[in-house]
Amino acid sequence: MLKIIATMSLLLTLVNASIVSVDTPLKQFNGFKYETPTGRQMKVPQKTELIVVAFEKDTGKLVNEYLKSKNPLYMPKHHAIFVADIHNMPSIITNMFALPKLRKYKHLIYLHFDDEFENFVPNKEEKITVIRLKDKKVVSVSFISTADELKEVIEK
Repeated sequence: MLKIIATMSLLLTLVNASIVSVDTPLKQFNGFKYETPTGRQMKVPQKTELIVVAFEKDTGKLVNEYLKSKNPLYMPKHHAIFVADIHNMPSIITNMFALPKLRKYKHLIYLHFDDEFENFVPNKEEKITVIRLKDKKVVSVSFISTADELKEVIEK
């Protein structure tokens, strides 16, 4: 009996789980809390057409290194934002090392500190998630791993 209840609970959880897919509205992204490295609360702009997401230190570093060579308005010009999900980082490391380093970048970084974003946005190990939107709805989700691919998706 317990196995049946456990199985049914798992199935209900999977059915009710919300994950980004084609036609997911942009407004669902604003159900999450984002902050800049300086602590300013952020919302995803309504004109956003591209969301670049890093879930790991190395993928975040790749995006930051690429963007640091660009004008601070490069991402807004392309209607794009960069979200770094840092919920797995220990808070002492975040506060002592990561945030001071991130504050030095001129480009805007949307930080997310809770694990629910990772459950909402598909991700793959050692890959950057790229979410393309059109008319405030997701039209594609893809994964990249190089600066050349990043440039191509942003400037598309």
